[in-house]
Parts: sequence; C-alpha cells; structure tokens
Amino acid sequence: MKSMLFVLALLLLSALQASAADTTQADGTGPARIAELYSDIESFDVTLYSAKPEENLTLETSLIRPGRGSEETIARQEFSTGSLPANTRVTKVGFWNIRNPERGSYTLRARLMEQGQVLSEAEYDFVYGSYSASRLHVDDLVPNSDGISVVLSPNQASLFDIEYMLVNGHDVIHETKTEKASLTSVPETFSASWGTLLENNKEYAGRVKVHVYSPGQGFIALTERFTARDDAEITDIYEDETGASATVLGRSQVPFEGSLVFSVYKVQETSGRGSPMFVESVRERVPVLLTDDDETVEVAWKERLTEGVYRLDIELIGNDGDVIERRETIIESDLSPVDESESGPDTGNESSDEDAGNGINGSSVIAGTAGLAMVFSFFKNRNKNPKRP
Repeated sequence: MKSMLFVLALLLLSALQASAADTTQADGTGPARIAELYSDIESFDVTLYSAKPEENLTLETSLIRPGRGSEETIARQEFSTGSLPANTRVTKVGFWNIRNPERGSYTLRARLMEQGQVLSEAEYDFVYGSYSASRLHVDDLVPNSDGISVVLSPNQASLFDIEYMLVNGHDVIHETKTEKASLTSVPETFSASWGTLLENNKEYAGRVKVHVYSPGQGFIALTERFTARDDAEITDIYEDETGASATVLGRSQVPFEGSLVFSVYKVQETSGRGSPMFVESVRERVPVLLTDDDETVEVAWKERLTEGVYRLDIELIGNDGDVIERRETIIESDLSPVDESESGPDTGNESSDEDAGNGINGSSVIAGTAGLAMVFSFFKNRNKNPKRP
C-alpha cells in the first residue's frame, strides 16, 4: 500500500512539473520567445528572441476585434520565422489589409510555435480612430535606394526615439535607431542611410516607428514601399585637346556597375548653326560605387584635337544600360596642324644626336671639324709668310 502511494505521489509531482514547464514556455520565458510587439490598423511588428539558434519556427498573428462576451478575428497571418540566431533580437513585420475599418479597440495576438506547440504568446491592445491627439505628427515619409527620411511636426514640445527599418517581405534586414531626439515648435526632417546592400529592381519597404515618451509611452508607425535602383551622378568634369575626365559619386546601396561614354564632335560654325562632325567616342567602365563613394575616370583621345571648337558629350550609363545623366561642354583647341605634326610621335626616321654605330655624338664631330679647319688655316698662313733669316 505504501509503495502504491509512493508511486502515485511521483506521478502527481511529474504532472505538476510538466504543467509548470508548459506555462513557462507559453508565457515567453523559454528558449525562444516573443520579446516585443506592436500593431496599428495597417501593420504590425513582432520582435523575437532566442537563447539558442532556432530554425523555421512558426509565427501566428491575429487581429481581433473584442465584443460583448465574444471576439471577432478580423485578419490572420502565419509565416515561418526562418533562422533565429542565439541571443539576438529579430524583428518580423506584417501588413493588414482591412477595408473600411471601424473605430474602436483592437488586439494583436501573436503566438510563436514549433510543430504545433506554443512556445510563447503575447497580446498588444490599441485603439483605432481615437480623438486623442498625439504630441507628434508624421507629415511625410520617403524611403529610397539610399536611405529613408521622415518629416515630423510637433503639436507640443516632445522627446522621442525613431526606429528606421528596411523590410524585405516579413524580414527586417537592416535597423537603426535615433534616441532622444526632440522637437519644440517647427517641423524637422530626420534621416538614416541603409547599412546593407540592396538588389537592383527589387521592391522593399521603408518603415519608421516613433516612440513618444509621454503621455502613455505612445507609438507612431508608418511604412512606404519603394523599388531599389542603381544610382550615381557626375560631380566634376575636365576636358582639353588631349583627353577628358569625369568624377562619379554613388547615390545608392545598389552596387553601381555602370560606365561613362565620352563623345567628341567638331563644331563647324561657332554660331552653332552648323552640323557637328563626329570625331570619336570612348567608353570606360566606372569602378563599383555605393552611397558616397566617388571615382574619377580618365580617357585620352587617339589624336590631339587640332585647332577648332569641339562639343564634348558625357553620358553616365547605369547597370541596365539606361542613361542616368548626360553632360555637355565645349573644348576649344588652338593646336594647328603644323604644331601637331612637329609634336607628333617619333617615327624612327629623325636624325639622332648620337651615332649608334661608333658612339660619337654630333656635337663632338662638329667641334673636331672646326678644330681641323683652324689648324689648316694656321699652317697655310705660315707658308705664305716665311720668317727671314
């Protein structure tokens, strides 16, 4: 009998321990958990944290409209979390598509699961269509291939944080934060650059999340989509009758792998009414550029431009072969064709100051000849006027 009671006690203790373990995982203190979440009527973000590496857990999110004695699920999403590295906060973003939403209270319910077992769950309540005015207002949001900018207006003096997120699908692939920014009376623009490489012609979303410290630790979030493009600009050019150069500045986190095309045309009349005559064109690859990188590309003409006025066209060609920028300028040369022939390259037929065969240079030969002439003249004069005895 005592043995039977001992076994029953062990079984009961094991059941209590298992129940406690399930509760611990469900309230978010297990290896993988929901650390933070936010939602409004348009979008949501969930921050996950894991004490060990995890692969392909499932995140389930539901937008719920509470009611009297019941609740209504307005929208629901479920997707894989992918790779979760150990001891790293990972943020996932999703978007609601609610048509004609009603004013009132809503709840985001999020659950992190592994093969159907709930590892962690959390809720976030918010109100849509509230008449309470925030201390801040978002006037404009512009993300592009370089970074993101947001214009904020203060309703009253405020202290706040801004999170800038670059979103690819559900994944936040780059995140940076400005802490304890402030506004007092006038709107101001806040900006951040993307610190990661982008893929050309791919769609991303730029997201800002503003945390206002008072009253009530409020949040404002806004997201805009954009398509990443390679981009650069010509910042400086130089040209003369021997060649030209252009300095190119990168303006995108899409690696710029384009080229420069230098084309020269001779202007027949200085009035510009004459039809320009094509002279030559040179194409050179631009070294790979990212935002704020610059490189100078130089080219030389096959032949120096002789006297006259020339038009120089410089085209900056993008990764897809499109013309990003075009510059035009004038080259004025005063080099005459005679000067050109005199300063032309060595053909090997010109006389050399040094005789390659005997090693005697031309100046030595001239000096020797002059010396012999003087000696000859001296003896000739002596023969004409002999000394008397």
